[in-house]
Amino acid sequence: MNLFRNRGLLTKINLVIAAILLSLFALSTYLSYRQQKAFILKEAVEKARIFAFEAIHTREYLSNQYQLGQVRLSVRRYGLIPVVASNRIGRFVGQDLGYRVRQISDRYRNPQDAPTRFESQMLQKFYADPTLQEDYAITSVRGAPVFLYLRAFTAKKSCLQCHGRPENAPDFIKTLFPKDKDQAYNYKIGQVIGAASVTIPMHTLYHRIYANALHDGLYTGGIFLALITCLGLLVKVAVTRPLNRLGTGIAAIVRTGRFEQKIPRRGRDEIGSLIDGFNEMIDHLKEKTEHLEESEKRFRILTETARDGIISFLSNGQIILFNRQAERLFGYSKREVLGVSVTELIHEDCTSLHEMGVTDYLQHKTGELVRKTHRITGRRRDGSPLPLELSLSEAESDGHLFYTAILRE
Repeated sequence: MNLFRNRGLLTKINLVIAAILLSLFALSTYLSYRQQKAFILKEAVEKARIFAFEAIHTREYLSNQYQLGQVRLSVRRYGLIPVVASNRIGRFVGQDLGYRVRQISDRYRNPQDAPTRFESQMLQKFYADPTLQEDYAITSVRGAPVFLYLRAFTAKKSCLQCHGRPENAPDFIKTLFPKDKDQAYNYKIGQVIGAASVTIPMHTLYHRIYANALHDGLYTGGIFLALITCLGLLVKVAVTRPLNRLGTGIAAIVRTGRFEQKIPRRGRDEIGSLIDGFNEMIDHLKEKTEHLEESEKRFRILTETARDGIISFLSNGQIILFNRQAERLFGYSKREVLGVSVTELIHEDCTSLHEMGVTDYLQHKTGELVRKTHRITGRRRDGSPLPLELSLSEAESDGHLFYTAILRE
């Protein structure tokens, strides 16, 4: 905290602006990341939906065409079985994009069509709610995060050729999948029998998310950097530079004691008003100083030309004024006695003053001393006695008492 306090105003303002903008930049980057993530996931849903539709439509198209063309399937034409052909086409397409496209069912015949545990849980939703058409989630496969999309499909009339009543199935189907061991018979039209599954590795999506977020971050960071620079220059020109001129003017006054240097005004804002106030204060102080100097000059002439000795001192006896006639009377120069106690100028014969001390003596005797003129014995520099006639006055300035003694030999 002290390190921050000791910095210059421009540095402090720039640090505060930078901290605020960096916070806004961090918030903007976070929101941009979330926006990009939502956008990319939405795009992934659209792509997966297209793949799932194509896989389902491919299977249904082949089933319809075989039925219309009265194509008889056989072991040699196993690859033309709609679900098999659709899965193989989906696998070829998915390899080009790094996706995995297949059709799954709990009542599978091919082990490759068996759902994973997570896919099986999603299939249960379709079985429980036939109106639910799709579902998707982010899960993991072999420890790697993936985006999984499922699109439910139902049994069509063309599906019953191989999945209807066991006795109506083609002979090679009966041979490959005996009815007592197979679970894929007795489909009913409109029944949810499985789903098209599309798996997209998340690293592919994250790469796009990070790339887009980085692009937005660099763009936003460039704007914030330019904003920090512009604000820094604005603060320097509009705030710190005028304040520096003001500080320089004040320092010059403190150094020289002269109220002559003014600061040019360059605007009508708050800084300009402050400079106007400073310049007005300079004029006022200059006028006051001139009056004070003139008054001091007259006072100095008056005291230095007076026929009587004039000594002013504080309540503790410290001498603050010693005029020329006082120098002649006591034999001391002004430089020698300023700051010295007034008791040095009082002869030892004044025992009460020396015994009580100046402070106590003035506290008890001031009223008596002020009312009339007294005779006292002073002490010259050489120690000889000096008979004097004393007239004392008391005054107060800034809450402090001081006394002025007029002495005549």
